Formats: sequence, C-alpha cells, structure tokens
Amino acid sequence: MNRTGGIAGSILRVNLTDGSISRENTPTDLLPQFLGGRGLGAQYLYREVDPAVDPLDPQNKLIFMNGPLACSLIPGNNKINVTFKSPLTNSYSFSLCGGHWGTELKFAGYDGLIIEGRSEQPVYLWIQNEEVELRSATGLWGKTIPEAESILVKDLGGDPSIQSALIGPAGENLNRMACITAGLYREFGRGGGGAVMGSKMLKGIAIRGTRDIAFADAEEMGRHAVKLYRYLKENPKARDRRLYGTPELVESINNHGLWCTRNFTEGFFEEGSKLEGPRMRSDIVVGDASCYGCPVGCGKRSYINSEKYGRMLIEGPEFETIGLIGANCGISDWGTIVKATKICDEYGFDTMNAGGCVALAMECFEKGILTKEDTGGIDLRFGNGESLVAVLTLMAEGRGIGSILSRGIKTASEAFGAPDLGMQSKGQGLAAYDPRGCKGMALTYATSPKGAHHMIATTMGPEIASGNRLSTEGKGKMQRDHQISMCIVDSIALCATMRGGVSLQDQAKSYRLVTGIDADEAMLITAAERIINLERLYNIKLGFTRKDDSLPPRFLYETLPSGESAGQTIDLESMLDDFYQCMGWDRDGRPTDAKLSELALQCYL
Repeated sequence: MNRTGGIAGSILRVNLTDGSISRENTPTDLLPQFLGGRGLGAQYLYREVDPAVDPLDPQNKLIFMNGPLACSLIPGNNKINVTFKSPLTNSYSFSLCGGHWGTELKFAGYDGLIIEGRSEQPVYLWIQNEEVELRSATGLWGKTIPEAESILVKDLGGDPSIQSALIGPAGENLNRMACITAGLYREFGRGGGGAVMGSKMLKGIAIRGTRDIAFADAEEMGRHAVKLYRYLKENPKARDRRLYGTPELVESINNHGLWCTRNFTEGFFEEGSKLEGPRMRSDIVVGDASCYGCPVGCGKRSYINSEKYGRMLIEGPEFETIGLIGANCGISDWGTIVKATKICDEYGFDTMNAGGCVALAMECFEKGILTKEDTGGIDLRFGNGESLVAVLTLMAEGRGIGSILSRGIKTASEAFGAPDLGMQSKGQGLAAYDPRGCKGMALTYATSPKGAHHMIATTMGPEIASGNRLSTEGKGKMQRDHQISMCIVDSIALCATMRGGVSLQDQAKSYRLVTGIDADEAMLITAAERIINLERLYNIKLGFTRKDDSLPPRFLYETLPSGESAGQTIDLESMLDDFYQCMGWDRDGRPTDAKLSELALQCYL
C-alpha cells in the first residue's frame, strides 16, 4: 500500500506582504497524530501564530487544510477547514466549509493553503494547478459576493467550473462575524474568518484543478464506498435530511421546548409550525443542491416572490438561520426570513451571530435600554420583520446601530450596558438550541474552544432520543464522546451528516483504504483527543480558564416559562467537573501532565 494515499503532496504558502508564493511538502508524518483538516490546522496555528498576535494583524494566518478523504469515493468527502485566531472571540478558531471549493484545491495539487501577511492593495489569488498568482482586486473591492463572483469568473475567461471563495463588504469592513463564502452559498461561517481575510486585503481565492489523486487501495475503497452509499440511502435520518434539509429539525426542537425564541426568553415558538421542513418544502423550495461527493443533497434552493421584497432565490435558509433570524426575533414569515438571509449571504456575514445580535437589540429596545434615538428611528420590537431587515442592512453597511452590532454580541451587549442579555459564550453567539432543555448542549456551548458553537458536539439528537435531555447525569462522558466524534470527521474531511450511515468503524476503514495508514477506531479517537487538547492549550496560552467556560446568567438562573422544558435551568459547574474529569483535565480545565504525556503533547508546552 502507498502510505501517502489520498494526499496531493503540497501545501501552498502565500505571503501577501511581499507577494511571495512557495510550496512545501505536506507533512504526512503528522497524519497519524493529527489526521488532517482540523487537526493539521490546529498544529500549524499552534506552531506559527503567536497567541499575543491581534487577530487583524498581518501576523495572523488563514490556514486552509483538506483531510485525506477529500476527493475520494467515500460519501460526503467535501469538508475543508480553515484555522485562525478569531477577531470575534479573540481565541483559537476554525471553520468548515462544504461545497466544491476544498476539493478543487486538492485537485489543483494542494492539501492546504496558508495565507499570511497583508497586501497594500486589494488582491485575489488565482490557482490553476501549478499556475499560482496574485492579481489586482481593485475592481472587485466593495462588491457583494454575487457581483464579485460574476466579475471574477468573467475575468478568468468564463469557465463555469472555477470555484471561488470570496468575502463581501462585511469582510472588507472588518465586521467581526464576516464569513468567507464559497460558491455563493457555502460558508466558512463562524468566528470572523472573513474579517481576517479582509484585514489582509484579500478579496478572494479562485481555483481550477485538474490533477489526479492516488489512493492506497482504490479498488477496495470503491467496494467500501458502494456499501456506505447503500447505508445512507436506507438510513431514515438521511432520507429526512435529503427531503427537507436541516429544517427537518424544526418540529422536534420546537416541540421539545428548546428552540431559541425571542432572545432565548422562551423555548417554544408558537408560530414554529409555519417554519417546519415540510412546510418550507411546499411553500418555497424549488430544487435541491449537493456538495461534492454527497448522496444526501441537503441543500434546498428556495424561491419566493415577496410582496415587500420582490423576487428572491437563495440556497436555504438552514435550520440555524430559521431559528436565530426567525424564532429568536419573533419572525415567522418566509419573505422576511429569506430577505434577511439574502442580506447576510450577499454582504458575507454569519446569519447565526447576526440573528443573535438583532434579538439582543430587540430585547433591549422592549426593555427601554435602547430607544428610537439609539436605533435611528427603527421600532425594533420582536416580530417586526421590517425592523429586522433594516438593522441587518445597517450591520452589512456598518452604519448607525449596525456598526455596534457588527462587532459581535458580547461587545454590543456591553456597549448597551446590558451584558447579561447577550446570549453568547467567549463572544460567539449561541446556536438555536436552548441548553436548559437539552443539558449536554450547555457543555457544548461552554467548552467549545471557538465560543458557543453547536457543531463541537451535537448531543441534542441522542439526548432527545434517549429521553434524558433534562438530566445532567453522564453528560460529561457524552460530551467527551461527541467532541471526539466531531473532531474526527472535521479532520478526515467528512461532513457530519455522514455519521448517520458511516460509523466510526467505517470511518477508520475509509481512512485506512484511502491513506494506507494503519488506522483503527482507537487510533482515530486518540488523534481526536490530541487535537482537542492542543486547541485547549492554545487558549490556555491566551489566558482562558474555567471562568471562560461559561454561559449567560439567563440559562443558570431563569427558568424556561412554558412548553415541554418549562421550569428548567442549568447546573453548569457540576457538569464542568464531570467533563473535565472525563477529559483528563484538572479542576480549572487544564490538561494534566499525565494526559499530555499520554497524548505525546509535552513538546507543545
């Protein structure tokens, strides 16, 4: 077997300060320890970006890394990871993106791309196999993402197979929740990677790749892939996701009383039935979309001719967007939600943090903390769709109250004199699940290295299925197991949705057949633990401690008022003790010497 199967062989490094472009060998010796993708990104960031560096300083880096399974026959092999120090949370951060951009980078001959320095003028990067050059982006700067992509593709000869990753005006304006958007609708979404890219004066990265990728045992990999595709075809969860996309979650999450509603003051949205997956499919969905190599096709192309906003075509909205821009702001009409999503998509900023920011402002307005003088005359009440659209537009353009909100929920809530009303952890806005109704998610939000991010550990499904969502018992081990599970798929290049039909045993076999590395389940688990601990070590260098593994007081002291989770609060401290013990960390959340020795991480101290 070829022990470097599934590897393109090169990492591309671009220094925007001096314009230099270089190539280095992919560190295949690190794959057994860090797997790829998220794992390699953590290793590079730890080694190369001093924690003292300001996130918007030229010394911060954007470290894009593919996993070995990318471009293989294994289903859902399309997730590429970018690692950076976050301007939103001032912490270690990473973000994943599906679609076709990451696989195109690998087909161009690169397992990774490291962007460092800062250009004096707007530029974009063009990669066509060995042809790599920086070009002027003066004509693209200031353009929305659809406008910029259209101009870019035309500039490059009109080849529709070119894959681009771009920032919009939000990234250019250093909006702390700015995304990097690939293929118009797929985002490196959380943590403000788009602001880092904007600080570097890099408008976009366009790629066309035509190289072949060799695999260790291609014949057996093909047979294995056929089996996995069959599993996914038969899996009920995958069928629901194929039909309704992520909005298939709306009914269950809302009915169990843990859906973010009016800035998390409630857990049940009384108009939620209007936003359920089947209703969305019948009301606005006109087609399906799929990422590279995915048989599920959870992307939903939606069209609406709104009386207020005219004709709009988008991909989505996704479950999290519907929750945070919809229920969390008291909004239930598709026209407003699609318009709000379109603003975020075109200007390039995260719908989740954006929805959390607007909900914060709405609660402050209703409580008299903000007035019309503060909002520029906007009647910013829950349920006011026109106000939602108006404020998102201000955030997109960095004007008025939008300039404050674009700095993120934590900073905005402090500026308003209402820090307890900001639903965030480490500066990152919470996802759509109220942790009072699903206790494991409290640990997910609190212990995520990048701030409150649901995909660090998706415990909500198993908690609901097992009937123990309101119990704290055993949640430390559940959190550990799910963090490890997510870290594995993030690192090998699988979409998390694939876990419904691709077991850990199948993931290990896939990794082995693609790379030739002698991987089994225990090896993947140990590698994931190593990655999670290295991420923790980076934040410890930044001064993060147990006190930062926190949640807003609302979840600790205010009971949910109604619904299936009524009366619930969170005992976070006992769950942290449980989780730290399961992770082999001390009571302050620091990896012990014994754990670091077990994972061979002493050299990173």
